[in-house]
Amino acid sequence: MKTLEKTMKSVTENPKYIFRLTVQGVMVGIFAGLMVCLYRFLLYGSEHVLRGYLTIIRGNVFYIVLFFIALVIMGILIDLLTKWEVDSSGSGIPQVYAEVKGHMEANWAKVLFSKIVAGVLTALGGLSLGPEGPSVQIGGMAGKGVAKLFKGSKTDELRLILVGSAVGITAAFNAPLAGVLFVLEEINHGFDKTLVFIALVSAIVSDFISKLIFGQSTALTFVVPNIPLEHYWLFVLLGVLIGLLGYVYNVGMIKSSDLVSNLRMPSWLKFVLVFMVSGVVALTIPEISDGGHFMMDMLDIAMPSLGVLVLLLVLKYLFSMFSFSSGAPGGIFLPILVLGAYIGAVFGSAVVPIFGFEQDIIYKFIVISMAGFFAATVRSPITGIVLIAEMCGSTESLVAMIIVSLIAYMVPTLLGNEPIYESLYDRLLLNKNREFVRETSKHVLSEYLVPLDCNYINFKVKDIPFPKNAIVVSVIRNGKYIIPTEDFHIKYGDQIHVLTDSNDYPYVREEIEELFGG
Repeated sequence: MKTLEKTMKSVTENPKYIFRLTVQGVMVGIFAGLMVCLYRFLLYGSEHVLRGYLTIIRGNVFYIVLFFIALVIMGILIDLLTKWEVDSSGSGIPQVYAEVKGHMEANWAKVLFSKIVAGVLTALGGLSLGPEGPSVQIGGMAGKGVAKLFKGSKTDELRLILVGSAVGITAAFNAPLAGVLFVLEEINHGFDKTLVFIALVSAIVSDFISKLIFGQSTALTFVVPNIPLEHYWLFVLLGVLIGLLGYVYNVGMIKSSDLVSNLRMPSWLKFVLVFMVSGVVALTIPEISDGGHFMMDMLDIAMPSLGVLVLLLVLKYLFSMFSFSSGAPGGIFLPILVLGAYIGAVFGSAVVPIFGFEQDIIYKFIVISMAGFFAATVRSPITGIVLIAEMCGSTESLVAMIIVSLIAYMVPTLLGNEPIYESLYDRLLLNKNREFVRETSKHVLSEYLVPLDCNYINFKVKDIPFPKNAIVVSVIRNGKYIIPTEDFHIKYGDQIHVLTDSNDYPYVREEIEELFGG
């Protein structure tokens, strides 16, 4: 009963609740921001160590042998870490998604330790994996740790996990708005005013910490000139191309992951082989090693020839697919942006001489293609557009990014392809080795927004087939809280609060999202 009262007070005593949650949001911003910045700092250091060592060992057989012995040890350590904490494998974003949906209950402290250590090892090994997916999980688990410290309700815990996830993107890219939008668009799949407010507070705090450590310069320093309006039709062509390549990327990533998971070999041997191949790649084609910072720097220093751009694009895609399919801790966020940049560079290098554009116009296509490829693969176009705008520190390419992103979003959608993170989430839940462990009964208050195309608009609450183990406790309409009766009519834009048991929450949420078309 006390747990129920605590959850209900989050609605009836809203001002006090918001203040308390804001304080916790500041704590999440500090703790999660520091954890993600530590992870980011260690990864940068690891990549520099790897590239420095590669310059030393060339032509020295003894050093090369030592390098491959170290890679074998790294592979074994990754295997041990992912067995010790299974939730630390892979990207991290599907795990956060599953946790928020109620299908997982991760140990936040173990995930933090394992994810950070394993991420450093994958960076030292040169695998083509990015830091941003793991940063989302690190931020989310830091948020969960703060929630455990304050011993709040399960509802508060889920909100702080989402807030921490926003910190992950913020601290990784110095992009607070993109961090909040990513959580709303990709993980929460809904608009929760309280969540937005607390996430913004936390994101600003973490962004300040990140800029204190890494500086205030934007992630991208490209000069982006304008393209003549009469040539805007090229963006339509680019959008279609990116959409098709996004479809190929998603299909390839899932197929390769399924193929590797079906191989009958010990997990330690799989990781050792992946690290050994990564070592060969680092020695022969070092440009495509690590998450992609080196490839981005190449574009900024001097634009390679068209043939080199195509070659690096194809090889980076294949190596990213190979690295991720192993299940090693690491993300695909940065590799997606790098591949998008190289698609734009290839497209720009092809059309610039044809139409007689200035050479710098290529950078326009690079920036736009990064947002477009993000929309084609992740299927979160708003996040992608805002993220690239924040990374560039400019909104000059906003209209062009919108055109390309919308078309790139539509093409794979029309082809029946699922967003990459949703596909990975589905595969995570289908893992036969994972079972949802029932925990001590707690109440979860979840919020659902009634969309314009909902089939139950103007229906009475009693006539809507809500799950039997769920109670509609309140509705926010035009900023006012309403305690609904059975005869209360649901309207478009209503924010409906539903109370359920934490053990029923995963299934209740799925049923209600299906009711409202979520």
